[in-house]
Amino acid sequence: METPSAQPRKIFTLLDLTKSLQSIIRKTYTGSYWIKAEIARLNYYPKSGHCYPDLVYKVKGKVQAEMRSIIWKSDFKKLNNQFKEVVKEELKDGMQILFRATVNFHPKYSLSLNIVDIEPAFTLGEMAREKAETIEKLKKEGIYQNNKLLPFPLLPKKLAVISVSTSKGYHDFLNIIENNKYGFKIEHQLFSALLQGDKCAASISGQLDEIRKMKAQFDAVAIIRGGGGDVGLNAYDDYSLSKEVATFPLPVISGIGHSTNETVVELVAHLNKITPTDVAYFFLNKFLDLYHNLNNLREKLHASADKRIQDQQHILESRKQRILLHVHHFTTAQQKSLQNTNREIIREIHRRVLREQSKLSTYPHAINRKAQQEIKSGRSGLQAKTSRLHSLTAQHLKSNKKRIENIQTIIKILHPDNVLKRGYSITMKDGKAIKDVSGLQKGDVVTTKVYDGTFESEIKTKSS
Repeated sequence: METPSAQPRKIFTLLDLTKSLQSIIRKTYTGSYWIKAEIARLNYYPKSGHCYPDLVYKVKGKVQAEMRSIIWKSDFKKLNNQFKEVVKEELKDGMQILFRATVNFHPKYSLSLNIVDIEPAFTLGEMAREKAETIEKLKKEGIYQNNKLLPFPLLPKKLAVISVSTSKGYHDFLNIIENNKYGFKIEHQLFSALLQGDKCAASISGQLDEIRKMKAQFDAVAIIRGGGGDVGLNAYDDYSLSKEVATFPLPVISGIGHSTNETVVELVAHLNKITPTDVAYFFLNKFLDLYHNLNNLREKLHASADKRIQDQQHILESRKQRILLHVHHFTTAQQKSLQNTNREIIREIHRRVLREQSKLSTYPHAINRKAQQEIKSGRSGLQAKTSRLHSLTAQHLKSNKKRIENIQTIIKILHPDNVLKRGYSITMKDGKAIKDVSGLQKGDVVTTKVYDGTFESEIKTKSS
């Protein structure tokens, strides 16, 4: 409860306060101002044509200030076209801009900046600065030349191609490598990616990451983009994408369709061939160079082989002549030696024949004496052996006669009739004796023979 001496409180409505702020701002900020900031989000609405950029100012990557802004339809179209002519890029998120704006405060929509002009040269300078910083950073990290230093395959037969299937440049590339007049076969696989715009860098990096996982299947990577001039190339100065290309384990060949102001990606790639067509011819020329080199080597090999054959033929002819001469001398010498040996052999044979003839003349008398002695000795031994043989033969016959009598007795005992007399029988089926039950079936008729006759039986059951 208020005391009588207390002053009554003065209460303002929110509208009163905002109108007061609006009045102060109008009086204080009477003109337009050049302001430097980054577009955090462009917020362009094609239906209305108006643009509502969210602006930020960062220090060491941290946001220190932020504010809404407006570019009306009539201004946005003009400013965006002017910006694109100079920077070769449309206004987009993440760009550093220098702009002229008025400061406005509305009781309902709060504080905002009305952008009426933009200085494209500033943004171009900022892009150049960022590009230079990216290059310097890659060099400090020692990776700027990494991809360039990779050994390039002698014959790049398997290519990973980063492009988009609807790109004219990609189709030009395919037409050249698939329909080349030499019949060279180059395997290729498309990894589709966005080639321009805000998501370009992330899209290409993502596809490089996929290729890295299957790097053993490829010899090189081609990044190709047809047409478009220099528009949308700012993404190819992106640090993350540039680092991915610089450190990629396979050679990267770029062909993104422009010939001036190389982007960082083109600078760190193994080779930049400007257009997709140039990239295609580069790979074909690798095949063609090897083809020509092999042809040259083949011709050199043929020439070398021909010369070597001729040299060897000369050497062989020379050796042939020497061998023929040597053989002639050797043959003549051997013939003389054989003639001498032949004469010596004839003389030796003659001497031996005479000597043996002399010996043979003494042999008949000696042979007769020896024969008489052997005949006398043989007759005496033969008589003793004949007497011994007669004795042994008589003993052997007597012994065998006894064995035969024993066998006849056993055979008589084992005769089937005698076996049957002892109560045994023989059961037969189809005239053959049954030795086991495996061949019998229920219902079969068998014949049993006993000593004094036979009888038939029908099989009812059987068991083992």
